[in-house]
Amino acid sequence: MWFKREPSQGKSWDESFELVVNFEINLPEGFRIMRPYVAIWIEDKDAYSVRTLALWFQQRRGQRWLNSLRRWVKGERDRQLADGGDLTTSAVSGATRQAGKYQVVWNGQDDKNKLVKQGTYFVCVEAAREHGTYQLIRKEVTIGNQPLKLDLGGNLEIKSAALEYRRKK
Repeated sequence: MWFKREPSQGKSWDESFELVVNFEINLPEGFRIMRPYVAIWIEDKDAYSVRTLALWFQQRRGQRWLNSLRRWVKGERDRQLADGGDLTTSAVSGATRQAGKYQVVWNGQDDKNKLVKQGTYFVCVEAAREHGTYQLIRKEVTIGNQPLKLDLGGNLEIKSAALEYRRKK
């Protein structure tokens, strides 16, 4: 998928809404457990990366383990071929986080800060732990003019995750 993306037709995202991703990083049992690398992003209905909301990895150790976030890395490579730039060195990246509850918010903009169209998207929450497991949560959501709440479940790395499409507070 390394072609230039054309904007989709249809009604634009309602700027009075936001999509909130609430999730909890699990604390596995064991000795010397490393914090997981985490990527949270939005894909369109064709599985093309629209917006990276968060990318947490240990920058001081280089990008050696970043490839463990397999789906995000593949999507980022496709996006770079189509649009250029490098998101891994931009403001979306940051240090890994300890176990706990977190929240990221999508304002309906793509990686070029342009408002997307209403329609079907996928919210992706990917986690990989050095010398540990790889986990992916991917959930379809339809963006329109109605609020909604969805439970995404959980796995070994992400204890729980949920979406809330709501009016901005």
